[in-house]
Amino acid sequence: MNDDRGMRADFCTALPWLREDMAAEGTLAGLHDAIRAVLAETPVRQAVAGLNIPPHVFDDARPVRGDEPGNMTFGTKPRPAGESYRCPDGWCSLDVVRTPGGELPAGGRCWLRDRPLRVVEA
Repeated sequence: MNDDRGMRADFCTALPWLREDMAAEGTLAGLHDAIRAVLAETPVRQAVAGLNIPPHVFDDARPVRGDEPGNMTFGTKPRPAGESYRCPDGWCSLDVVRTPGGELPAGGRCWLRDRPLRVVEA
């Protein structure tokens, strides 16, 4: 997987709390500039340079959005059933299987592009 593609997913995943934290610090304008740069296909690391975003935001070892601890099955991969929610443009690596009858992953929206997630059969 393209490293920047994975970082886009990590950046998108972190946007809700980044917006909240940076608004509280008065640095929200910098985040908005970084979002515009990422959408213009500037590499994520370059776009967020100087924003003091913690390194763990882009750590590959953490779970993908929707697979937070408590929802993970260690050692096995659950068999998908139902719907899978993906990045609307395949621009990042987001791919979350929705438990039948469960909540919509991420509210059904891409947090970076503010568009509906693409739904495919799992």
